Amino acid sequence: MSYITFGSMTISTSLVVMVIALMVLPVVYTLVTGRTIPSFFWDNIFLYFVIWKFSYIVIHPKLFLEMPMSIVYFHGGDTGKILGLIFVFLNILMSRHLWMQRRSIGSE
Repeated sequence: MSYITFGSMTISTSLVVMVIALMVLPVVYTLVTGRTIPSFFWDNIFLYFVIWKFSYIVIHPKLFLEMPMSIVYFHGGDTGKILGLIFVFLNILMSRHLWMQRRSIGSE
């Protein structure tokens, strides 16, 4: 993995690319569809980030208990990314299921 260094701060290039994509996505979506991105999308992005970041606690509980501030500096890595995607997928399924239930109740 490659990194970009700004003085004493080092940032992963994949993180930089992800942030740029999240900044460009709303502009492209609005230009193509003429609508704004639904809040459901941003909710899932936030859920993914929180699960990815805090999965460090689940993956390395002993290290976290010894140094609780390590959560500021570390994340769950690839395992955390997979957990984040699983939670987002489950959130989408549950939301779709609830939407279908409301729709069927409303049509009766």
